[in-house]
Amino acid sequence: MSRIFSLWKSKLMSVNLDIIQRHPQNPLLCASQLAQLPGGCNSVFNSSVFKFGGAYKALLRVEQRSGLQSLRLADSADGLSFTVHPEFLLTPETEEQALYEEAIYDPRVTEIDGKHYICYASESRFGCQVGLAATHDFKKFERFGCIAETQNRNLVLFPEKINGKYYRLDRPYQDGAGNIWMCESPDLIHWGRPRCVIESRKFHWDRGKIGAGAPPIKTKEGWLVLYHGTVHLCNGLIYRIGAALLDLEKPWIVRSRAKAWLMSPEAPYERVGDVPNVCFLNSAIPDFERDEMRLYYGAADQVLCLATCRITELIEFAMHA
Repeated sequence: MSRIFSLWKSKLMSVNLDIIQRHPQNPLLCASQLAQLPGGCNSVFNSSVFKFGGAYKALLRVEQRSGLQSLRLADSADGLSFTVHPEFLLTPETEEQALYEEAIYDPRVTEIDGKHYICYASESRFGCQVGLAATHDFKKFERFGCIAETQNRNLVLFPEKINGKYYRLDRPYQDGAGNIWMCESPDLIHWGRPRCVIESRKFHWDRGKIGAGAPPIKTKEGWLVLYHGTVHLCNGLIYRIGAALLDLEKPWIVRSRAKAWLMSPEAPYERVGDVPNVCFLNSAIPDFERDEMRLYYGAADQVLCLATCRITELIEFAMHA
């Protein structure tokens, strides 16, 4: 047994665990910068940043001073400095939308065949569901509405069809616990064949509820999934970020999953906020030519931040850490 432990320990120690660099401009967006928005701003966090037409856009989760949640669009030339538009996005337009989408938040944006799909948490008197919308220009939207039953969050779409079908990850949950599940669909409306893909792990950093963070990223080694995991300590939850690789052709098969966490709250803006000790990832932007990954994340349910790492090191981390 000691020999097995020694081999495991030596393999773990051979991988660089400290591959994340927090951007020196963090936090990129905070409440004081958005104070003039209609409704004011208590916090801006858990937002999706993505490339659009050679520049960047962000779909921001903005909590107003009333406590109500709203989505706002922002533009950026460099992905660091953002111009935030005052208009509310995806507000209810019908009685059904008003009934099931009283509050929407935590957006994730995936581009598929030139169209941008927005996944979001949709909360109402019935609980929390997952919703979907699509757009070409972020001015007009096709609304799919809620696409799963209640008690579900953290919906992300794969960025392309696999064997002719769309795939998604989500996180059904109950009594504060939940694993990452996968469903498939021929049309983004009718979903079925649910499978539990990634489970929380006893005695690990992700032994509480877990959920997909950024939409999966296709690499030669597999679909890279960055996810959040929690652990409940005596003073509350800690949200950390982890990494796994799924099979390219059969994405319900986990090829590898790092035992160690990738990123944990360390900086003051991650430790202190409305919900302390949170790193919550919503988007990851790869630049394969430069071997760089941008990770946009919410910190302490208060501000929007950026971290970077090398893609090659991130893949190595997912495979062996």
